[in-house]
Amino acid sequence: MNKQIIAHLFELWEQIGKHTDSFNKERGFAFTKPEPDSWPSKVYNIEVDQINIKDVQRRIRTGEIPNSIGIPECENTKQLLESNNFCSTSKVKAMAMSTEQLYYDDIDESEFTLVDSRKKARIFAKTASASFRYLVDTSVVQSLINKENMQLFLGRCKDDFPSCGMVYLDQNGISGIHMIGTRAEFQGLGMGKKMTRFLINQSIKSNSNMVFLVASEAGERIYHKLGFSTYGNLESFSLTGP
Repeated sequence: MNKQIIAHLFELWEQIGKHTDSFNKERGFAFTKPEPDSWPSKVYNIEVDQINIKDVQRRIRTGEIPNSIGIPECENTKQLLESNNFCSTSKVKAMAMSTEQLYYDDIDESEFTLVDSRKKARIFAKTASASFRYLVDTSVVQSLINKENMQLFLGRCKDDFPSCGMVYLDQNGISGIHMIGTRAEFQGLGMGKKMTRFLINQSIKSNSNMVFLVASEAGERIYHKLGFSTYGNLESFSLTGP
């Protein structure tokens, strides 16, 4: 299951790259690098027997490709990176849940709005950037509007939109929920949980019998309470030193 979840995430990164004209497939790896260094700047789909790691190092140093490599649990890939001055920078949990006999009837859909305009894309980018503390550029969000297999949403609180989230339906008909965030001043009010449940409902409407996500260690505990199970990790590495 871990491979399926990570493959789903890599597919999402590839699709975003194609929509932003920033996807590149090279020998032994792929990368997405929207300008100006916006989410999701990432190298992925590493093939150990094909990649020229010295060339990757050189191109990271010149800024040509992102200095962030995402890998599933793979000892050979990890050894290759660690032996070439790459260090682990983060680890997230690959999680999944069955949607069989599941639907949240208590969700008030009027509390959520579809991102379908540049104005809403700008709000989503601002909310996501504040929630995750990395750049999510408006141009990237805008490129994802009105795409058949992607939907981005804002969570409403009175006259503000302090939470965000998105759902992506992959080529296998499985939905993943992503970018679930809440601005700091609104955290602790249950808005993230509401957005998660709302996105699960959207996944069910797409006839998806599974929902995937990746979560931090802190988020893992929250998603376990909602019924998600952990199947593995996605680890990120960055080049350090000469």
